[in-house]
Order: sequence, then C-alpha cells, then structure tokens
Amino acid sequence: MQFSCLQENLTKGLSIVSRFVSSRPQLPVLSNVLLSARQGKLKLGATNLESGITLQVGAKVEKEGEITVPAKTLTELIGSFPADKIEFTLVENNLKINCQKFQATINGLSAAEFPPLPSSGGKPTISFKAEEVSLPISQVAFAAAQDESRPVLSGVKVFGGEKGLVLAATDGYRLSVKELPGVRLSSPIDIVLPARTLLEIARILGEEKEKEFSFEITKEANQVIFSLSNAEIVCRLLEGQFPDFEKIIPRSFASRAVLAKEEFLSAVRTASIFAREAANIVKFQILNDKFQIGANAPQVGENTTIVEAKIEGEGGEIAFNSRFLLDYLNVVPQEEIIFEMSGPLSPGVFKPVGDETFL
Repeated sequence: MQFSCLQENLTKGLSIVSRFVSSRPQLPVLSNVLLSARQGKLKLGATNLESGITLQVGAKVEKEGEITVPAKTLTELIGSFPADKIEFTLVENNLKINCQKFQATINGLSAAEFPPLPSSGGKPTISFKAEEVSLPISQVAFAAAQDESRPVLSGVKVFGGEKGLVLAATDGYRLSVKELPGVRLSSPIDIVLPARTLLEIARILGEEKEKEFSFEITKEANQVIFSLSNAEIVCRLLEGQFPDFEKIIPRSFASRAVLAKEEFLSAVRTASIFAREAANIVKFQILNDKFQIGANAPQVGENTTIVEAKIEGEGGEIAFNSRFLLDYLNVVPQEEIIFEMSGPLSPGVFKPVGDETFL
C-alpha cells in the first residue's frame, strides 16, 4: 500500500473516526483505525462493536492495500506534523510515514482482524435535511440513561409514519419528547437507537456542514446504516420494551409559570453550587406571585434567588435534580420557558414558549 494526502484533511478525518474507537477494547484491533486505500480512495474505519464509521478522505493512491494502526498514536502523530503532504508506505505490517523532514514507522495489525463494517446498499428508509434533525437529536438524547444496566433506556425511541416523526428518550427520572411533523414517512417505523451514536451523528452533521443524509434499516443484522456525503455510520438497534411514556405526561396543572430562560438558567446554576453537596437537589417555591429557586447544603450553606415570572394557579413547592435542569435548559433555543406542576410528588413539565413540539 502506498498513498499520499494532505495533513489537514487526514487530521480532520482522524478526529472524527477516533471518537468511534473503543475506550475499553475487548480485542487489541478495536483500539486501531483501519486505513484502506482502494479504487483511488482512502477510507478510514473505526468501531466499538456498538457503532462504527467509514469515512472517505481525499488522497492520491499509488498502490492499493489496507492496514490497521493504533488510533491514538496515529492521530497524535499526524496532528504534530506541519500542514503539508504526507506520504504513507506499507511494508509488511509496518506503516512508514514521511512529511517534510519528519519520518516515523507505526507497527500495525492485519486488516483481516478488523471487524467488517456493513455498507449501505439498499433503499434508504428515511431521507431528510440535516437541519431538521441536528437540534432535535440534542434536545432529546440528553435524557437517555448514561449506564447500560437497562440498555433500552440508553437509546432514543424513533417512531412515526405519514403524520411525522417522533423522538423520545428517558432514563427513568426524566423524559424528553420532540415531534417532527415535517418529516413524513411512507411506511411506519418504531426503533430504538443508541443516544451516543445519534449525538455523534448530529456533531458530524455540524462539523461537515452536511445538508442531507439518510438511513436504512437492515433487520437481518439488527442494524441501521446512516449515509452522509462522505461517510457511513452503522449502529445496532437496541432491544427491549421502551416505557409507555405518554401515560406519565401530566395533562393538567395546578400551577403554571412563564420564565425568561437566561434568568432561570442563571438561578439554577447558582443553586447548583450548593446543590452539589446535597444530592444535586434544588427547590422551587411558588408563593404570592413569586418564583423562588434555592438549595440548602447543611455543611456548606444555602442560597435563594427570586426569578421574575408570570404565575397562574395556587402555587406550591417542588424539588428537582439541578443537573437534569441544566441539561434541559442548555438545549432550549427559545427565550422563555413554561413550567407546570400539579404537586410536590407529581412530575413537573417544562416547555419552550412558542414550540408545542418539544416537551
């Protein structure tokens, strides 16, 4: 194998694919990135067995071949080179690299040991504009579980049909739902995708300034393949019964407040300083047309902040996890937030003003 490419192009490509490299590899080859020079193209590949990526990088291929090399070593090495052409030559399983006065050799593993990454070949199930889903993914995926004790809760439920698409995620303590009425499907789907993979896709869409992308479901392999202009991302479908979340969404409220998001966010951040020492608990108190946010940590101190709000109803008190609140507020672009509550032990509902599709 022999090829050459520009340092800036390869650095950008490696920064993307390295995020799919396993942090705790079950096999040594899973900590590697695949370099495949074929048919005049250079492709980079990486997988953690839950998801994987194949990314095409501009290059001049003089001799075809493929090899896997440690992702961290290659990424750091290429990042240290000047912005110039880099030449690669494979000698047995050793990758020789030259850039100006710099020379290096990286020991690799045979590409035959690298898990195969499926490629798109069928008709896409859904095709849509990147701008339609990038923000909705971030608005929902934050509510998915971080651990995998119940794998289905670490994913985002994607379902819909002719009336539009719906994204939903919950970790058992919080729930986020986003409706996409503009994304209509010719045939219904109901799947659960890993939240981490969806967040990476949204990130790549932004970095690569993609305008459109699509995906297809390969039910035989229980996988989904996302197709971008120069990349394909594959991930497995999550199995299990996703909670019937619609039953737990309150349909009425006893108290309602409309708050300015930035002032609300600032008050929650301040309260979280004290809440860190008290299980992250912050308390809301609605009383006499005042909306008060505070936290109390016996060994540290306490704080209270009065936030301007338009209040309806009888008032009351309720407590939330400050980290959950901050996660939500950081993905809301609107300037005002609606908060609704029925009682101290009932779920609280947050909605952006002017957007009935996001809960």
